[in-house]
Amino acid sequence: MIVKIKETGEIRELSVVDPRTGVDWIRDFVGNTGALIDGQFTAQDDDTYVASKDTFEWWEKAANEHQAMDERIEELSDLYGSDVITDIVSLVADVDLEDLPSVVNRELDEFEAESPTPQE
Repeated sequence: MIVKIKETGEIRELSVVDPRTGVDWIRDFVGNTGALIDGQFTAQDDDTYVASKDTFEWWEKAANEHQAMDERIEELSDLYGSDVITDIVSLVADVDLEDLPSVVNRELDEFEAESPTPQE
């Protein structure tokens, strides 16, 4: 998602890529919160968006943290099985978007500390 920073005119990119499929789903990530219609981002005719520097930086941090979390989930799913990891992740509920990666990572840390490393 290409974003022009309102204050500087700088062009930046937001991205969250599914590690299994390679699909960039940033518009869904941002849009599912309503941020594409509540004024945080203003759509332009050329399929880009305009946002304030603060808004962009908040979303950039959230996207990067979610990307790292998704990659960790994928790696652990390969080691322990996707059903096991999905069950752990699904226990996390009613958490704000910006807090989700830290809560999920805490649960995964506990799981790894208590689980023997699977044989490859």
